Amino acid sequence: MNEIIVKENEELVVPILWTGEETELSYTITLAEKGASVKLLGLLIGHESQSLKLKVTVFHKAENTISDVIIKSALCDTSQIFFDGLIKIEKGAKGTNAWLAAHILLLSQKSKGIAVPNLEILENDIKAGHAATVGRINDLELFYLMSRGLPEEKAKQLIVDGFLQSIITQLPADLQKKANMSFRAEQSEVEEYYPTM
Repeated sequence: MNEIIVKENEELVVPILWTGEETELSYTITLAEKGASVKLLGLLIGHESQSLKLKVTVFHKAENTISDVIIKSALCDTSQIFFDGLIKIEKGAKGTNAWLAAHILLLSQKSKGIAVPNLEILENDIKAGHAATVGRINDLELFYLMSRGLPEEKAKQLIVDGFLQSIITQLPADLQKKANMSFRAEQSEVEEYYPTM
């Protein structure tokens, strides 16, 4: 378990890149003092029979704290992700701004994703929201790109690339390189699952 305490006016970025090594990851982040801010960026790329349980808990304990938790995942083969996220806004944490989102893209018929974002709000005068999506490549997006002259294989690659790059570009440089290498390996698996007509 990773426990992180963010202090007064501190801004922290917590990057997570999962490519299958761990089976469980847990992060507990406490925004302990006024003006504390955290951005947790999670990129989860699963292959073969890899499986991950990810738990992220953020406690807002002081005024004017900010949290932004964004998880994106792409899963091939029989890989699985279970994401459990909680943002708890304690009494006295006025002016809090919190966002929790998890988006999982399934790239095979046998991959699985479950995303459970939760908010627990014990204070008024705050902004908080959450979102979750689990799904496959959108057929309408694929059709649109193909109607513009792109081969099906290239259209699929662009959709997955666009989905993942929005978070890869926010990671530190060393993790961007590792993520892109893992992503390129995944692209060949996308081609196997979505063969061209």
